[in-house]
Amino acid sequence: MGTLWAPLEVEDLDRSAAFYEGLLRLSPIDAWQRDGERGAVYDAGGGRIEIVQPPSRTAPPAYALELPDRASVDAVHQAAGPAAETSAGVFPRGHYGFVLADPDGHRVLIWTEGPEGEAR
Repeated sequence: MGTLWAPLEVEDLDRSAAFYEGLLRLSPIDAWQRDGERGAVYDAGGGRIEIVQPPSRTAPPAYALELPDRASVDAVHQAAGPAAETSAGVFPRGHYGFVLADPDGHRVLIWTEGPEGEAR
């Protein structure tokens, strides 16, 4: 269906990057610094680990599922009904998606890459 992501909010990006790169020997495949937010993405054997140091802590999703395109995101959003916690839309870094809750209340980000909602 898509690529599984584990988005993690961290207090100190440099400390967390040292852990993932040093101890776990993961290689970063993306990094950014924008609007007070810093982050990095690591390839984790078919999935992704994303560490983000936001300007202020939020309630991040338990995990994220990357879909191939905007139409796929919209189809899941429509099917989610009341489980969708947010409307589908563009996130600050250009991703398109929404957050839903599973039956146990775990928050899941359903998204696709790019400003037009298309995978890179």
